Amino acid sequence: MRLRQIVASALVVSVFFSATGIAHAQSPAAPVSAPQPSSQPAATNDTMAAGLLDGEALAESRGTGTNLAAGLGIGIFTGLIGTGIGYFVVGPSPLSTEAVQRSLSRGADYQLGLKTGWEKKTRERKRHAFLAGGLLGTAAWIVLLASAQSGQ
Repeated sequence: MRLRQIVASALVVSVFFSATGIAHAQSPAAPVSAPQPSSQPAATNDTMAAGLLDGEALAESRGTGTNLAAGLGIGIFTGLIGTGIGYFVVGPSPLSTEAVQRSLSRGADYQLGLKTGWEKKTRERKRHAFLAGGLLGTAAWIVLLASAQSGQ
């Protein structure tokens, strides 16, 4: 009986910390402000590094709620195996129209950096949301299984 209480307590604590981490990940990021024109020549602002930073900043405003829900469903029905497979299958979001419009008047290096930063950040955010949902779903399944077995 003592072992069940320890396992149940550990699951409740892990679900609590997962849920608070998910809430933090789902909270809106700071608003992305348009880059201010500077006194430097345009060629300096068209670097790949500038595009990479802008791409990552634009990607922060994308929601990941659908990936969280998908991870939750996969976690409930397939456990850790499906969560692990889904984590590696999740890919980046397509470029938003705002990102495309921002890069149209810029150089090729900036456009490549913007696309790379966007893909890196959206893939990362979607994967983390999927993983959090999958772990919560798996924990819910374990709790349901444990409660069903304790009733026998």
